[in-house]
Amino acid sequence: MEGQQFYYHNYQHPGSPLKDLVKVYYKFKNEEKSSLGIPMPAGAVRVYQADTKGGVQFVGEDRINHTPKDESLSLHIGNAFDVVCERKQTDFKKLSDRLYEMEFEITLRNHKETPITVEVNEPIGGDWQMLESTHKWTKTEAWAAQFNVPVAKDGTSVLKYRIRARW
Repeated sequence: MEGQQFYYHNYQHPGSPLKDLVKVYYKFKNEEKSSLGIPMPAGAVRVYQADTKGGVQFVGEDRINHTPKDESLSLHIGNAFDVVCERKQTDFKKLSDRLYEMEFEITLRNHKETPITVEVNEPIGGDWQMLESTHKWTKTEAWAAQFNVPVAKDGTSVLKYRIRARW
C-alpha cells in the first residue's frame, strides 16, 4: 500500500480514520531462473492464475517499459478487495517554529484464507527521524520509510510509528 500524501499536504484531522487502497503487485526478475531472461518490449502484460478446476483466471494487467534481461519488474495488477487499510493520525505536536512530532496508526485487516505481508510505503516530508515504531522499517529515500507488516489469515495487524520532522 502506498502511504498518505506528505504530512504538510495532509488535511485529515487527528484521530479520524482514513481508508487507503491496498495495491497488488507481482514483482519478479527478468532472468532465466524465472523462465524469462530475454529483452521484453514495452507494452501490456496480462497476469493469469490457475483456478481450482484446472482453468486459468485473469488476475490483472499493467504496462511495462522496455526491460532488458536480468532487470526487475513490478506489475501493478489492481487493488486488493479482501485487504483493508485504515490510517489515523493519533498525535501531532508543534515543538518549535519548524519542528513537529507526529504519530500514526495503520490498521491492516486480512480477509484472505492465507497470511500476507503488506509493504507499507510512507512518504515523510522534511528532515525527519523515526522516534518509535512497532515494526522494523527501512529509509528507502530521503523522504520515505518502508515497513513490511505481516498479517495472519483472517487477522489484523496494527503498525504504529512516531516521527519528528523539521521543515
